[in-house]
Amino acid sequence: MKRIWSVQHPSGQRAETLSRALGISPVVSEILVQRGLNQPEKAIEFLRPSLLNLNSPFLFCDMLKTVERLSLALKRKEKVLIYGDYDVDGVTSTTLLYKVLIDLGLQAVAYIPHRQDEGYGLHSEAIERAAKAGVRVLITVDCGITAVSEVELAKSLNIDIIITDHHEPLEILPEAFAIINPKLEHSGYPFRDLAGVGVAFKLAQALLQTLGNNEVGIHTEMEFLDLVALGSIADLVPLVGENRVLVHHGLRQMEATTHPGLDALLEECGLKNKSLKAGQIGFMVAPRINAAGRMDSARAGLELLLTEDPERANELARQLTRENQSRQETEKEILAEAIALLEQEPLPRVIVLSANHWHHGVIGIVASRLVERYYRPVFMIAEDGDEARGSARGIPGYPVLEQLSTQAAILTKFGGHKQAAGFSLLTENIGKLREGLNQQALAFKESMFQEVLRIDCQVTLDAVSGELLRQLEQIAPFGFGNPGPTLACKGIPVHSVSAVGKEQNHLKFRFGSQGEQEGIAFRLGERLEELKGSQTIDAAFVLDWNTYRGRDEVQLMIKDIQTVANWLKQTIQDDDSRTVCKEIAATQQEPEIDWLDWRNLPREQWPLDDYEQLWIWDNTGSEPILRVGNDERLNQVRDNKPGKDLGLILGVPLTDEDFKEGVEKLRRLGIFRIALAGFQLPLEEMVHQRCFFISREKLVQFYRDLLAESKKANPFHWVADLKLQGREKTALKIFEELGLIRCLGGTDKVVLEWIPAQKKLELDSSLRYRLARVRFEKTIEFQRQLIEASF
Repeated sequence: MKRIWSVQHPSGQRAETLSRALGISPVVSEILVQRGLNQPEKAIEFLRPSLLNLNSPFLFCDMLKTVERLSLALKRKEKVLIYGDYDVDGVTSTTLLYKVLIDLGLQAVAYIPHRQDEGYGLHSEAIERAAKAGVRVLITVDCGITAVSEVELAKSLNIDIIITDHHEPLEILPEAFAIINPKLEHSGYPFRDLAGVGVAFKLAQALLQTLGNNEVGIHTEMEFLDLVALGSIADLVPLVGENRVLVHHGLRQMEATTHPGLDALLEECGLKNKSLKAGQIGFMVAPRINAAGRMDSARAGLELLLTEDPERANELARQLTRENQSRQETEKEILAEAIALLEQEPLPRVIVLSANHWHHGVIGIVASRLVERYYRPVFMIAEDGDEARGSARGIPGYPVLEQLSTQAAILTKFGGHKQAAGFSLLTENIGKLREGLNQQALAFKESMFQEVLRIDCQVTLDAVSGELLRQLEQIAPFGFGNPGPTLACKGIPVHSVSAVGKEQNHLKFRFGSQGEQEGIAFRLGERLEELKGSQTIDAAFVLDWNTYRGRDEVQLMIKDIQTVANWLKQTIQDDDSRTVCKEIAATQQEPEIDWLDWRNLPREQWPLDDYEQLWIWDNTGSEPILRVGNDERLNQVRDNKPGKDLGLILGVPLTDEDFKEGVEKLRRLGIFRIALAGFQLPLEEMVHQRCFFISREKLVQFYRDLLAESKKANPFHWVADLKLQGREKTALKIFEELGLIRCLGGTDKVVLEWIPAQKKLELDSSLRYRLARVRFEKTIEFQRQLIEASF
């Protein structure tokens, strides 16, 4: 199906301003603005993710009681069962929490249900076995939020259930001892999109901060971030906000992982001792762990991540590779069958397919492949006698879990997310499900089923370079919620095109008059005849490195290619429209400002008697504020003498933005006569604070303080002075950005590792320092000009 290519209207001034402020490529600044990061501060936090931005785990309402219960379990030497799930998110969650509990001295046991024999979620049989084995606390990871009856059973057997999950809750919640799930309406946690392993990590944070040794131990939070990154990437959570911080630093930790199993798996994938990308983890590492759970039992994947024996780790890594190859063959067979079934009839709005010989562990992947091919919601079902189990994948705008809930009457079980879900039903009801879902889909507009490929930026082929790719890599890690930027070229010359790959199912292009630029299009081999006669084409692509014989070259990873694409130009964005309209209205309708210069007048000489109402834009405090004037003399004359409204800008505004904001607020009140008064220069320290600028001298002093602490012990604890907390945190972020420190854990009281500088560092190489310095210098210059200006 031919896609529509949607290219956004250029952001213009906003992107140019951001590019200048941060010293980044106009292409990168354009993409950041398109993704809602048009403020320099927000853009910096995105481009330079900091572990110092992690939220406290104790923001979860039930976190404190959870830690207290596990503290009691430690004291009583009670057995604690960690109950996981068989996908990568579940396996990494189980591994992480098991290692932390064992490190802290708890008697922990890990359990993952068998996909074929038991299925997803908390099961009564497992709870009964746990009770017989003497388990007193059961912690679910990546599951449990819908296990209402199972939790009741556990309570009757004197087992306290602690649910850690990230799936969407239903209307009725289990009556567990504690529930830690960011998707609960009143969870208390500010970021709702954590993966299951992200939620398990927050519990691990709380436990390590509360029960950990006061000495900095061998295991820190940082050493588990590689597991968090692996599970988060595999589970397709949006790589924004806290997830972005966890995955960014988790990938760096993975390059030096302390887990023998993960190290062996990276070597098996040919990734050891390489700079890692989220895409490599998602397409090479995660599928091997998933394959075990899909084809048989996830316990091999769990054993791999838990083992401390390198030889056993290598053996298990090879085993998982074999299982992944078997999974790929099974997937290929099911996909071919599914396509054959769909080609027989007109394509429905919602694809619902079933067969009695399909492997339940693979149908979810096949559903994703069918979504890519047909751009339809897909529900794949594996029949097993009278019962059947399915996996669903959606498209943007189609809420999978919500649509499944409309068919709850014929489902025996279901759960999941907006874009993916699992479900069970009687085989005899599959036809009803197909009919019901397609009937419900009639409520959606036809346009929702037409795929639109979003183009982040249109460029020329000449603009494609190694420098552009290096700039774009600052936006990584890429994944769901933060896709690799899609660029597009129009009418580029095709030098050659050929089919490549073992099955000739990929296309290799040479673009440009001399074939100077290479491109690769995966799984588009069937379009060779259509494209090989084209002199020019339109290409949509992401950029990546192609390393051959030690030489890096830029390669176009083609997402779509058309002889002539169907381009849809987006209109100017709403906020731009409003700004333009306001500017036009201001030009056409509003009078000019009548400025009154009282800058050198003492307060008692301000001629206020002629004005009825006074509004003050007050810049004398730590933050500017608009307030009604309360001068006693003014109040006395107001009752006796009518007059005009007056705006007063009191004190020198610290920044150009403050000045413009004050004028704009007064204009909105209908005030066009504005006096400037009380213009004494503010203290330089106040300017520093408002610009978030720390001078080189103060940074050097703080650097020396940290160095002194590191000489006592490295790593070391750092507790910020409450009065200086904001400034110290900014300084720590600058040092983290420069590679001088590493945050190993903690949120209020942090564990830092001092890293000796290998070369002379320029402070301006920190985006945070550079932005604050430039803003400070501009502020000082603006204030000088404002004081000297004629009005």
